[in-house]
Amino acid sequence: MIIYLIDGYNVLHQLVRREPQAGPGARPEAWRGGSPRPAGAIDDLEDKRGRLIDRIASFMGATSDNAIIVFDSHSEALQKSESATARVQVYFGSFSESADAIIERETFLRSAGGNVVVVSSDSTLQKVVFKTNVTRLSSRQFVQELQEHTRKVANTSNCITMSHRVEERVGPETLERLKALRESLEKGKPGPAVDHNGNSEGVD
Repeated sequence: MIIYLIDGYNVLHQLVRREPQAGPGARPEAWRGGSPRPAGAIDDLEDKRGRLIDRIASFMGATSDNAIIVFDSHSEALQKSESATARVQVYFGSFSESADAIIERETFLRSAGGNVVVVSSDSTLQKVVFKTNVTRLSSRQFVQELQEHTRKVANTSNCITMSHRVEERVGPETLERLKALRESLEKGKPGPAVDHNGNSEGVD
């Protein structure tokens, strides 16, 4: 099992750049550092963050791996951690502990017992987490993997489709008998009885 430690806003920035149709609004990075946020930006950011978490949860669901997504925060209200799914944890930084500091700490704690992938394009963080059992993956590379996973899920050839109409599950002869039975019932006259295999029982 691999544990992914993901710089959430770093990945989100890359995803928004590669998928401009994801929605209007300022880039998340423009709202960091204590700068005022435009009207509606908080809701827009939460929506983008939620969709990113969902995509990563779907990605992890196709593997036996786990992920910890870490977001920077300059708001006291966001100093929390929560479970998105059984395989995905979400951490928020604070004034006293940034996302990079959390990722660095978790990398050293978790790499002692297994393999860790650090997802970030921050060059300083990549140098700090250089360690045995730790693989560094840029946000661009990780987003490419996310997009490939999304394409596979969306591809109808990889989906199992089921027929729900009777016409699509029975042969032409049985279908004709069923139609005759329905027409005779609509006219108020008894028609040929049809057993569960679609065979006529010869009732006039």
